[in-house]
Formats: sequence, C-alpha cells, structure tokens
Amino acid sequence: MAPVPTAPVPWSTIHGKAFVSESNCWTTCGGGFCCSNNNPDYQFQLIPTHGTTLIYLEQEYQWLVRHGTAPGPDNLGTVPNVLTFDFGGPQPLTLVQMPCHLLGKCTGIIDKPLLCKLYPMLPILDIDGNLETIYPASVFDLTVEVRGFKTPCKVLDKRKEYFAKWQASGSDLECLRHPCLILYFQAAKHFADVYSEKLRSNEVLKGLTGKAFWKTWELQYLAGELLDTGLLAQRICSSYERLCGRHGRFLDET
Repeated sequence: MAPVPTAPVPWSTIHGKAFVSESNCWTTCGGGFCCSNNNPDYQFQLIPTHGTTLIYLEQEYQWLVRHGTAPGPDNLGTVPNVLTFDFGGPQPLTLVQMPCHLLGKCTGIIDKPLLCKLYPMLPILDIDGNLETIYPASVFDLTVEVRGFKTPCKVLDKRKEYFAKWQASGSDLECLRHPCLILYFQAAKHFADVYSEKLRSNEVLKGLTGKAFWKTWELQYLAGELLDTGLLAQRICSSYERLCGRHGRFLDET
C-alpha cells in the first residue's frame, strides 16, 4: 500500500528495528572496520580514522533529539555539521554529520542513525517502495568495489542473501516506504553511480593501489574531483518528480 504523503516518517518504528544484525561480525573484519576506519592502507590527513562519521537524515536527527538520544554537545561533546544539497526541489536534501569515536560501544550512549542500522547494506527502493537493489552503504566500500580491492567487511558478501530476504518479506522494509526516505535512497544511488563513473575515469588515480591510492584518493575526493554535482542534481530531481507523480508533493510537507 502506498504511504500517505502527509503522514510523518515513522521514526519510532524505524528505530525499533535492527534491519541488519550479524552477531560478532566485528571479529571477522579486524575489529569493527565500520566503526573504526582501521584499514591499514588508509593514509588520510583530514578524513577521521580511529573512529567514524555518523550520518543522520535531518528529520531523523531532529526526531532523536526529541524522542531518543542523539549525539551532541551534551553527551559526546560534538556539534552537528549540517550538509545540504540543493537539487532543484522545494527543499534541499539535508544530512547531519557527527564524529564518533565510540568504536562500536555505543549501546546505551546514543541511538544509531538509520545508516548504521542498515550498514553495510543500502537498500534502494523504487517509487512504489519495492526493493530495487542493494548498494554498499559507505563511500569506502563503494570505492573498494569499483576498484576491485578487497574489503575487510565480510557482511557485504551476504548482499544477495539480504536482497532475497528483504524481497521475500516485504514487511522488513515496510517502515522505509515513505516517499521522503525513498528519495534519500534514490539520491544515494545517484551519488554512487555518478561517483563511480568519475572514479573509473579519473586519470590521477589510475594504476594506484594500497596506501598510495588512498592518500591520493582523499585529496581528489575532498577537492570534488570525483563528483559531477550538476549531473547528480539532475538525476535526483528526476527521481523527485517521479515520486511526486506517484505520491503527490511531499518534501514541502515533511
């Protein structure tokens, strides 16, 4: 059943679910790769290691401030970093970034963002809320996949299993079938596709591997050399218009 456009995103239901749960998975990747960025090849100067960056959707973060435990000055001593991307819709897409150095020991301290609850899977839903595909949930895992490197994360090997499970049991992702969330998933897909195209054609990075690759990759990534923002905006806007055609206008109401 299609969600009512004016209904709020069901954050309470979402934050009561696990989505991806793999017992003791951190013992298979060298000690919590997703929470520590502890890849020995990472030679970053600006991107955090010995921790990670939490990414919340803006609405999600605001809901957790009121109803849950969101990281901030009062608990982790950090100030939210708000990122916006104007794709031409009534409102920009907005994310809240927070540094996290809990190294996976966050239970009872903060509520994980939806992205962490799904990691390393990122389900991409079509305009009707059906599961379309699954993408890697971080730019690091995506980069590894595009370049054919080996990822420490063993759970990514179960992507086909999760696709079959989620497709067979539609109720597992039912709470994510809100047009606003579908748009963010579609936007993540478009980001990944545009980024992958730029990464494959980047002459500076061609032929590099290991520490040399990641050191140079950081500079290229942060300088915006691996993203065409104009093309990204076009693709997100197209998804937004298709969603509006199916569900009615929603961004200016949520």
